[in-house]
Amino acid sequence: MRTMLALLFVVTGFAAHAQCALPNVDWSGFYPPAMLDRVTARSGPGLRSNFEEVMLPRLTDRERRTLAGVGLDLGQREDPKHPMNFYASTDRKVVMPLSSIKMVSDLMFAVAWLNRHRLPEKRVFDYAAMLAFRGPAPDGVRALPLAALGVPDGDGDPAVNDLFDKLFGDTMVFIMAHEMGHIFHNHQQNVSQVQSVLQENEADAFAVELMARMGAPPVGVTFYFNMVAPFECPARSTHPLSGERIKRLAATLRDNGPLFARDKPSPQRELQLIEGVATSLETVARLLDDPDVRASMRLAGQSSSVADFAGGRSAGAVPSPARQAFDGNYAGEWTDAKGSVLALRMNLQRTGQTVRGKYEFGMGAADLEGIVEGDQFDYAWNWGNDYSGRGRLKNLVDGQLRGTWGYARRFEGGGLLSVRPQ
Repeated sequence: MRTMLALLFVVTGFAAHAQCALPNVDWSGFYPPAMLDRVTARSGPGLRSNFEEVMLPRLTDRERRTLAGVGLDLGQREDPKHPMNFYASTDRKVVMPLSSIKMVSDLMFAVAWLNRHRLPEKRVFDYAAMLAFRGPAPDGVRALPLAALGVPDGDGDPAVNDLFDKLFGDTMVFIMAHEMGHIFHNHQQNVSQVQSVLQENEADAFAVELMARMGAPPVGVTFYFNMVAPFECPARSTHPLSGERIKRLAATLRDNGPLFARDKPSPQRELQLIEGVATSLETVARLLDDPDVRASMRLAGQSSSVADFAGGRSAGAVPSPARQAFDGNYAGEWTDAKGSVLALRMNLQRTGQTVRGKYEFGMGAADLEGIVEGDQFDYAWNWGNDYSGRGRLKNLVDGQLRGTWGYARRFEGGGLLSVRPQ
């Protein structure tokens, strides 16, 4: 796995929690019944085995006494209020709706597939933001994850499947352990936001400590947080996200590092993995409450359409080579004035001296249009309905494009762009 993929995702998928302008929609029927039946057949036995044969035996005597009678409930087919909701019920059950399992499974598989095909995984989190802010049918049809993202269902690549199994399996264990932590601590519903955050911290700590005894680091947890973040508005969420919560989770991981590494063939490598996860979580925590990032996430969700994802590079596609300067597909980095760096993919179509195109840079897609004079391209860009500006790119000897961008009529001051032909 690349060095903590989550470092790429934190800006793009994790800051809308304080924006409550989410549509009030019914998520019932998002997945066809046959798909949910397959979740029961494919994922149900593994989840139950992990819960009953791996997790419960790792409880301490005190935990076992307090959690006597706790069970796993896989009988709920869907949650109409939230596409990725898991919770502890009042009758001491960890409730895992089939549609929520399916959504996390699809998004984790998309992350694994895009990663192994060297495509931008951030598309998964942009897609989640689109659903959060525009609902389950943003363009009039149900935007099922794999079809919308151009990811083949059931890819036979062992590397894809191995990465998916790791990310999805660890995430499901963390979720089940987290909900078990709520039951252990006898947490109550409908409490204040401050108390709710404290309850989340306690449940996170319980999950990490249990997984440490299992020797299973929660490497998928950052990806899961990025997926659900757009839906977790404090006014509506049962699992509020905050920078303080994520920092505490990172600290708990480090505190339990020696337990995770115990009995491993390479304890030092395991500790490095734990440190990588903790570091990525700390990066998330720093950005989580940034109002600029929050606004960017909301804008990306509101301005995205299904075509933005389906029209991207699909399975096995070969990128078009640059035919001439400022023409073709490019990839590189977008940087803002604060120093935030995001992966960028750009497509330019040149006709004579006129160039039109689009670039995706982690917070949505921006349209651009301009004129080429010599080795310089001056353009205007528009991002959604609220942001626009100018930019200037220069063509270097090796075909690389470098330049600046700014807001309104300025060609600089906003940040930098640097891309290479693909």
